Amino acid sequence: MNTIRYIDKPVSNLRVSAGTGSFLDEDNFEMVSFPENAVPAEADFGVRVSGNSMEPVYHDGQIVWVERCETLSIGQVGVFVYDGEGYLKSYGEREPDESDRDAFTDSYGRLHMQPVLISYNKDYSDRIISPERGFRVIGRVL
Repeated sequence: MNTIRYIDKPVSNLRVSAGTGSFLDEDNFEMVSFPENAVPAEADFGVRVSGNSMEPVYHDGQIVWVERCETLSIGQVGVFVYDGEGYLKSYGEREPDESDRDAFTDSYGRLHMQPVLISYNKDYSDRIISPERGFRVIGRVL
């Protein structure tokens, strides 16, 4: 007889938006038990999806598992905080418009790419990251 083993993982009490945005408070987590084989080994925490902008892959109410990291490669799905709101999106980049070039140019004069948050659901526009609004990568969705 096989015994199912359970592990406890933190899951955010606040949903991360797969839509227009909702705040993700890092201190607002509860411990939840899951079957060990249902959670990727690299997962640091889970978040609940809110909205439909990442359908057909991620659905409203679904728990997704996240590995904490500070950077993502283009095309990877991640959890982000932008302008105080939490998002679940695919990471992209673009060359900054003329109006944002100074904010993305480092002290050596090198121009860096501007982050863009991309929805799978084409009913949603890309969210181009404005440099003055605060942006950070929370982690990679597994």
